[in-house]
Amino acid sequence: MFCLVVISHRANWNLISAITFLFLLTLMYFAQTLNTIAAQNYDQFTNEQYFDSDGLFITLVLLLPCALNCILFIFSWLLQSWTLMVDLKTQQAKRYVASQKKDK
Repeated sequence: MFCLVVISHRANWNLISAITFLFLLTLMYFAQTLNTIAAQNYDQFTNEQYFDSDGLFITLVLLLPCALNCILFIFSWLLQSWTLMVDLKTQQAKRYVASQKKDK
């Protein structure tokens, strides 16, 4: 998932970034439900009961990476916004200087 964050930032795939971000948030929202279902049906896919009532396993395995990726998405969007604002102000300053030279 980290690679998708980096690739989507570099390629300016804003729609893919937003969809992935919303998917991760939805997955995090339903993590407790997933933990409960996995705890009830653990014998179908594993021999050990990893899914405790506190949700420690699902938190470490699923939620922590999702949360870190969401933080990376937010950081990436803030960086893009910062860059866009700096470019905008640079262009405005250049236009102002050009109009001042033109008026003289």
